[in-house]
Amino acid sequence: MSIDDSKLLYEAMKEEMTSMAKNQVWDLVELPKGVSIVGCKWVFKTKRDSKGNVKRYKARLIAKGFTKKRY
Repeated sequence: MSIDDSKLLYEAMKEEMTSMAKNQVWDLVELPKGVSIVGCKWVFKTKRDSKGNVKRYKARLIAKGFTKKRY
């Protein structure tokens, strides 16, 4: 990854955080006793045009630890 790519990915992360704040995705509260924290991670995606040129960088913050089980 080049330095330019990392700067663009950082901008995509800031854009995602701004969007979540604007849409009031969460409330900051005190953690009750006996409750564990859910971790999170960043997922990055590169959008490309039909010729394969980078069109846009996207970043998504997702919660870790939840899995769907098939029965």
